[in-house]
Amino acid sequence: AAAELSYDHDWIRYRVSTFYTSGDANPRDGRARGFDSILDLPNFAGGLFSFWNREGIRLTGSAISLTTDGSLIPSLRSSKEEGQSNFVNPGIFIANAGADFDITPKLKGFANFNYLRFERTEALEYFLFQYPIRHTIGEDFGVGLEYRPPLSENIVLIGGASALQPGQGFSDIYTSRTLYSLFGSVKFTF
Repeated sequence: AAAELSYDHDWIRYRVSTFYTSGDANPRDGRARGFDSILDLPNFAGGLFSFWNREGIRLTGSAISLTTDGSLIPSLRSSKEEGQSNFVNPGIFIANAGADFDITPKLKGFANFNYLRFERTEALEYFLFQYPIRHTIGEDFGVGLEYRPPLSENIVLIGGASALQPGQGFSDIYTSRTLYSLFGSVKFTF
């Protein structure tokens, strides 16, 4: 489930949104109750400017990803391209607040904040042989710029920075250190 409300005021768009996917409460009962997607790449909850959405996070000591790059869903898969869907996963709840700034007709700015929480942790506990794993993933902050020199979609320059401040649940399975990401991309379409 996903919902977004936005309000435009002059050159600023204010956004609040929520995102929810179910998780599997009992990974050993023979019924998968989590939610997964095929290939998502959502422009939602911060999109490319969200650390959680942009960076693939691999679980230590395994070839399994907690998340893949371009996905909001913690699906516990080896790969979105080659692996099949996995419905035995923890699920997620995301609360988002952000703003988009039309600085000039060619330049846009973005600021984003996400609160992230696992819906269920039983699949993680079973997979990692670790108990307990708490629910709070943490807070995700992101800022960025998008520049379109010829005022078309033919050339688009994107850059930004994001960070994930781990909560108790993320510290249980990965690290308590803040994770950072600097990124940039250039897109040519003719």
